[in-house]
Amino acid sequence: MWGVIDGPSSRSSDTSTPWAAVLAVWLLGTALMLFAGWGGFSPAHFLDGDDALRLQQVRDLLAGQGWFDLTQYRIAPPDGVPMHWTRVVDLPIVAVIVLLRPVLGMAQAEVVAIVLVPLLTLLAAMALTVRLAARQFGARAGAIAALLVLTAVPASFRMMPLRIDHHGWQYVLALVALNGMASRSVLGGGVVAGLALALSLSISLEALPLTVIFAAVCALRLLRGDDRWLVSFMASLALGGLALFLMTRGWGDVADYCDALSPVHLAVFAWVAGVCGLLLPRLRARPPALSVAVLAIAGIGGAAIMGLRAPQCLSADAFGALDPLVKTVWLGSVVEGLPFWRQGLVLGATMVLLPALGLLACWRLWRMAQGKDVREFWMDMALLLAGATLIGLLVARASAVACLFAAVPAAWQIEEQIARWSADRLLLRRLARVLLIMALFVPGAVVGVAGSTFDTAKPKATSATKACNFAALAPEIAAMPQATILSGLDIGPTLLVTSNHTVIATAHHRASAAMRDLIVAFLGPDHGARAIMARRGATLVVICPSGGEAGVYRKRAPDGFMAHLVKGRTPDWLEPVLVDPKSGVKVWRVR
Repeated sequence: MWGVIDGPSSRSSDTSTPWAAVLAVWLLGTALMLFAGWGGFSPAHFLDGDDALRLQQVRDLLAGQGWFDLTQYRIAPPDGVPMHWTRVVDLPIVAVIVLLRPVLGMAQAEVVAIVLVPLLTLLAAMALTVRLAARQFGARAGAIAALLVLTAVPASFRMMPLRIDHHGWQYVLALVALNGMASRSVLGGGVVAGLALALSLSISLEALPLTVIFAAVCALRLLRGDDRWLVSFMASLALGGLALFLMTRGWGDVADYCDALSPVHLAVFAWVAGVCGLLLPRLRARPPALSVAVLAIAGIGGAAIMGLRAPQCLSADAFGALDPLVKTVWLGSVVEGLPFWRQGLVLGATMVLLPALGLLACWRLWRMAQGKDVREFWMDMALLLAGATLIGLLVARASAVACLFAAVPAAWQIEEQIARWSADRLLLRRLARVLLIMALFVPGAVVGVAGSTFDTAKPKATSATKACNFAALAPEIAAMPQATILSGLDIGPTLLVTSNHTVIATAHHRASAAMRDLIVAFLGPDHGARAIMARRGATLVVICPSGGEAGVYRKRAPDGFMAHLVKGRTPDWLEPVLVDPKSGVKVWRVR
């Protein structure tokens, strides 16, 4: 039903994936990324703490930590932190390291893995996007879609070397689900979409809102008269989710968490799948109102299961259980979790404009479509894109999915402009259209350049890994006797992967009590910091004075412990430890 579409949405007989274009654009992007980051590919240069901790999780697994044991024992001593992650994302990194370790050694095998694995996610995302665009509009549109994936900053930034955390794989799985929804096979398409999102949910529950949107579009197809989409989608989601839960978490911990796929979520999926699978096929010849009633029963029953087993998970605030101080100081400063109006011009504009271009293209294709099936297809595409866009506008890291979805219809819109440019004989119009085409490829950059002229705001806070050179610090910090360190939340993971030390806390919310201790230590008086360090057994203090986190503490508490350290007003119970001044890092030891 949803194969190559006739009419204005498909103007080429060549509907195969243009692999040469995919590889050419991917190699171009790879070359640019490698050139831009050359000399900085090491565990000391991770851009985000989650990437660093991902490598530490991989190391722990290779060192013999249990498959189901996800505790990070070097955070929040003495008990450690039970992480909300799974091992799924560890597997590609482990595979590269194990394959190359006998040849290159452990250190170089790790470097290759943290560079190669994100680039492979970029290739997979590019191939899936191009496949959809080429099947609908032809090979040239597919090549344009490949370029759009590369220029979609919210997506490509999280699939560049060193970005080994889970986001890139969730983007790929979202595209697999979108390909499933565009499949010729109703049952096969629903199964593919359901299994892809089940795998994405097993990686992170961040995929839950997108899963609900896909289910809603399947329900819309039910109301049009085809219940097979919803039945196959929910059945594969429920069964796939259960199988992945058993494979990645086992039965050792069956508590109901709100930040990870848990038995309560599986129970809801199973209930909805059971109701739909048992009742909907029997209502095909009945009035649509009965199918709507079944959907209502499924939805109400699912909410009841969640409310009875885990009422705390019904809250709209996913971090409702987080300590209020931690939520205010830390969570409010996590830029990738903030809405588009809290981002910089380039990223914020891309989050808005590329999905808007895709939605405009969907609307035009819907209006131009010849035939009921084609119009319904583009309506569904628009709904999936609109849902992903709404999520992305509220959470920056989720906007990548909307940008990737938008690349498919946007490729047609840009191809149309290229065709008009080619046919135009007036030089000035041709030049103007070239500028328009360039703007369509990089709308965020255009807005950023235009807005920078009028932007008088102060420079944004810099992350610690950019402000300080931890590669210069690594040999010296690793040579120190093993200790527990009081450091910034964003510094902690880098210290873990560059030394054998333990840290009081990192920016991972299940260690809420330890995070509060760290924040209170840096915001409070010197003697308060000393008491917290004594209670946690910490004997070292490590800070990046020019990093963004240090700036947050100094702004909130100008006379606090962090402010004193940065100003050189070190309390007498600390003595400085000499480290390479090129690092920009300051280290003290308790006397």
